[in-house]
Amino acid sequence: MKRFYLTLILACSAAVTLPAYAATGNMPGMDNMGTVSGQATKAQTFMGQGKINSINPAANMVNVAMGPVKALGWPSMSMNFLLQNKAMLNGYKAGEMVKFSFAKDAAGGYIITRITPVRQ
Repeated sequence: MKRFYLTLILACSAAVTLPAYAATGNMPGMDNMGTVSGQATKAQTFMGQGKINSINPAANMVNVAMGPVKALGWPSMSMNFLLQNKAMLNGYKAGEMVKFSFAKDAAGGYIITRITPVRQ
């Protein structure tokens, strides 16, 4: 009877501790399982569309009058965005309509990761 209880205790403790251990990402061979903590670190990308108000190459920044972003609960507004790289705005000028992808950066601001002209 003691052996039964010991087996039951070991099985229950394994059922509780193994999923928690797997969630930490420390289990060999489980690198591709997509844990909750791994998903939280992936950058979320949002889409925007609007008109370029101004470009500030020295600050690597652009101001865009954009429509609402439903995913963030944002109304239409004008906003400054940093650029992932300065070459992204080569050929663009104020007044041009664009579509763009953006994500939150480590400092809490938003950075444009991709930009394309809107064809009319």
